[in-house]
Amino acid sequence: MRVRRATVALAGVAAAFLVPVIATPAAAATADVGCSMSAGRGTGSWTWASKTKLTNVHLWAKDTDADGWHPAIRLVTVTANNEVKHWGWRHVYGGSGAIDSWDTYAEDSRGIKRASIEVGTFNGTTFLQAPNCGSVGPLNPFYA
Repeated sequence: MRVRRATVALAGVAAAFLVPVIATPAAAATADVGCSMSAGRGTGSWTWASKTKLTNVHLWAKDTDADGWHPAIRLVTVTANNEVKHWGWRHVYGGSGAIDSWDTYAEDSRGIKRASIEVGTFNGTTFLQAPNCGSVGPLNPFYA
């Protein structure tokens, strides 16, 4: 009986030390952002995997106006040296009411200190200066 109690107590002590090491707050940190404009709207979410990588990046966009233009969404990141990186546009085709989404990841050896999304309006392949919107996500918790 004493051996069993000692084993259970030892397992409890080991778990108390291992859980903080394995399940740090930064390891599970996620972000959700979104914005809307007259021509469309978009959202983005991701998981902070490290100082240099985002996983489970999900971008979603919808065309909300029958204006002949279409929205596109992209990820925007800021490196450890505060350099802005604009990732490629993901376009929504199909007219008003069309929705599209993309699942990907982002990795930058210079670091990813912050991430956000930008939703832009396009006329064919031409980026229009307005209407557009953006939403800035929280700081990467691995930099805290």
